[in-house]
Amino acid sequence: MARYERGLLVLSLVALLGLAGWASWLDGKAWLAQHLIAHAWQTTLDQGAPQRPWPWADTWPVARLTTPAGKNLYVLESTSGEALAFGPGRLAGGIGSDQALTLAGHRDTHFAFLETLNTGEALTVQFTDGSRHQFQVAAQQVINSQKQPLHIPLDDQQLLLITCYPFDAITPGGPLRYVVAAHTYPDETQRDGATNQGHSKG
Repeated sequence: MARYERGLLVLSLVALLGLAGWASWLDGKAWLAQHLIAHAWQTTLDQGAPQRPWPWADTWPVARLTTPAGKNLYVLESTSGEALAFGPGRLAGGIGSDQALTLAGHRDTHFAFLETLNTGEALTVQFTDGSRHQFQVAAQQVINSQKQPLHIPLDDQQLLLITCYPFDAITPGGPLRYVVAAHTYPDETQRDGATNQGHSKG
């Protein structure tokens, strides 16, 4: 009996170590991915052409979003499952296009900050040409995607951020969406140093 218990204990320990190792591997993978994406973003700014973070990636950084708390989030092209695993994705639009810049992200990772985002706070978006545009949060709303289709304004001076709702939902994939709308400041002229002296670094 004691031998059986020892065997069971060893198996349990091995299983726990395996789980810990798996978690560490996932953390390491996420950390490495962010560094590769940051490097691809910097290379994009330097060379003026899209750069994939790794050769087999089906996405690439197209913008950098800075939250009111100063956290930088690299926006990836597309909202595929792979892209959203590593950062918010661009759904549509942007400065110079015919639609509002529309970004989507997971509620429990990159877009978790939307839960505490307040009207009037500022968000900054840097584009691949080095220019920076500041947006002021104007409104937040919850919509049912099954009853109310998302409307993307035909206005490139707007920013929409979209995530699933509620933020503390146990199971993902419900129909509710939390949508934050922001507008460029009326006197928005803030640009990266690239406007006058070449591309910004980092």
